[in-house]
Order: sequence, then C-alpha cells, then structure tokens
Amino acid sequence: MSSGSVWILPAAITVGWILSWWRTRRIRWGLLSVATVVSVLCAAFGLRTYGRPVSPEDLHCSSAFACVGRHPVYWIMTGMTGFGCCLVLLLVTAVAEIVIRLEDRAAPEPPR
Repeated sequence: MSSGSVWILPAAITVGWILSWWRTRRIRWGLLSVATVVSVLCAAFGLRTYGRPVSPEDLHCSSAFACVGRHPVYWIMTGMTGFGCCLVLLLVTAVAEIVIRLEDRAAPEPPR
C-alpha cells in the first residue's frame, strides 16, 4: 500500500537536514520546524479531502501522481511519514547538540 511519492517528502527533509550541518544551528532547527509544519499540512489536506472509503483495489493506480490526485490516503501517508522523519531527526539533532556542547566544554583552552 505504499507509493514512491510517499517517500519524497521524508527524503527531502533528510537531505536538507544533512546539508544543514554545514551551516548554523539556527538553519537546522528552522528546517526541522518548517518540515514538521509541511508534514502536518500534508496529512491535514489528506484528512480533509478524504471523502469516501478507499479499498485496497483502489490504491493500485497506473502512476503515483494519479493515486495522489484521486486518493488522499497518500497525502495522509506522506504527512505521517514526514512527521515521523522529523521526530527522529529532532531526537538525533538534540542528542548531537548536547554532545557537541559537552565536547566544547571539555576541550582545554589554548595557552595565551
């Protein structure tokens, strides 16, 4: 019941998160915030347009874009997958920030 289009948002979030490590932490946290909002909006759009029951036979479309257009369950799946990705990256980022701060504190100061 999975479509390739469901993984586009989490992949974009992950790539952006990896690239954000070469910039300031503000960009990293901002990216995670925006990605979380986009994920929730995708799921909300799918829930809002979910009008009729969808059977498993309905989900076998010829193309992923056709499924997304006709069946909002893919919007819901994309939003939930993106949200889960954001939660995992949020935990990894928080732990990494703590480790970085502890290492900075433990590093000896250079002599003057």
